[in-house]
Amino acid sequence: MTADNAHDHDHDHDHPDREFSTELHLDAPRDTVWQAIASDRGLRRWFAPDASFDPKVGGEVVWNWTGHHRWVQRIEILEPGARLRTRYDSAVDDGAGGKRPLFIDFLLEGDGGSTTLRVVQSGFGPEADFDAEYDGISRGWPVELQSLRLYVERHAGKDRGLAWAAASIDTPADLAWQQLTGEQGFRCGTLVDAHAMGTPFRFESADGEVFAGTALHCHPREFSGIASSHGDAFLRISCEPCADQTQPWCWLAAWDRPADELAALQSRWHSMLSQLFPTTSATSAGERS
Repeated sequence: MTADNAHDHDHDHDHPDREFSTELHLDAPRDTVWQAIASDRGLRRWFAPDASFDPKVGGEVVWNWTGHHRWVQRIEILEPGARLRTRYDSAVDDGAGGKRPLFIDFLLEGDGGSTTLRVVQSGFGPEADFDAEYDGISRGWPVELQSLRLYVERHAGKDRGLAWAAASIDTPADLAWQQLTGEQGFRCGTLVDAHAMGTPFRFESADGEVFAGTALHCHPREFSGIASSHGDAFLRISCEPCADQTQPWCWLAAWDRPADELAALQSRWHSMLSQLFPTTSATSAGERS
């Protein structure tokens, strides 16, 4: 995702902490945006495939990409329509047998049919131990919030279906990206990640599926776009280091496609990853929420 405006604090270790902050201007009513971030069903319509939200201070929030990531938080501030703050444990020890906390704030403003949403993730210390987590969310939010934009502006109130396949492999990320975008994969070439937001894209993958639409967020080993070929679906392909492995990722989130069509695409993607990376096991997951 590339948000309208994103910045972060300096990584310099002279600074006591770091935060990631990004702001979006959405053509959607504030209540629509609030429901998308502060309800089970709303979250499943644009974000994690499985999500739960207990709407009270102290309530648990879970974002779950089954088999890959599970993010558990507690609500610290809940001001319906205006502010949501959650807290969760980082991967960094606090020196007292626990983990140092991190925080996510969703701040909403706006009237009528437009909303300004600011997302702030804070609590990152200057220590190198925080770098991987900080860099991960700095890459992730700009992509995920474009999915939110697409949902609230074009598909509000509709449940989402997914075609989704991923693998954990030992291949270096740059080489894996070459394979994923090559002739036996998406056939778009690694230059696909040099697209500018708003430019058209079109490619035909090795299984014969044609993807066409408008590019969104593109940087090395990451491409996302609005696939008009699939009913203004959210398409994302990426290949990123994850712990000591690499994770290629194929994702199509669609609000107006038949479930059997998405299941068939997911199956083809699963086979493609297994063929591209035969020494590892590809996994897939997808559901209609």
